[in-house]
Amino acid sequence: MGWVIVLVIVVAAVAAGVVWFMTRRKAPATGSQTGRPVDVVAEADLASVEPLRRIRNGDLVEYEGVKLFVRGRIDFDESGYTWTEHFLDDDTTRRWLSVEDDEGFEVALWRSLPDGDIEQGAPGDRDVIVGGIAYRRQEEGSASFTSSGSTGTAPQGTVRYADYASADGKHLLGFENFGSRWEASLGEPLQPWELIVYPGSDEPTTR
Repeated sequence: MGWVIVLVIVVAAVAAGVVWFMTRRKAPATGSQTGRPVDVVAEADLASVEPLRRIRNGDLVEYEGVKLFVRGRIDFDESGYTWTEHFLDDDTTRRWLSVEDDEGFEVALWRSLPDGDIEQGAPGDRDVIVGGIAYRRQEEGSASFTSSGSTGTAPQGTVRYADYASADGKHLLGFENFGSRWEASLGEPLQPWELIVYPGSDEPTTR
């Protein structure tokens, strides 16, 4: 009789082991119902994109520990293709933050470039050299715009532009003409999570 009990116990243990093994094989990988790992960087970008889409005059934008006040906004429209530039400043720094959301979300931080710093080329040329870096023309055209707050432009009108980028894409150069003269700017492409947006009267939004 004793051997029967032992046999039953062995059979039960084997059956339990088989059930456990089959369950482990069917279980999806941690972090995804499809077995694919979670893209932490992509999720961080997604959480950061919405605050950048909602920037308004009066907000604060922080980059590398520096908080800049949003003083003005220009909205551009070129035959349905739209983008926005926000004028940011504090006591010592003035920047423009461009936000494009068409075939992908792109954000860049710009600073004004004195005419004398352009070593070779002019707006519209195929190549322009600034600070020893060669920039190749990416696109040019004209767009209608409307502005609000402090921008230094008319409330509305038409702007001509020419956009350039270095071969590695890490450096940007832009020219804009709102009616009287060309203005040049150097830009730095950023990842959305590198910026924090503080709404004018609320707590900071998440990175």
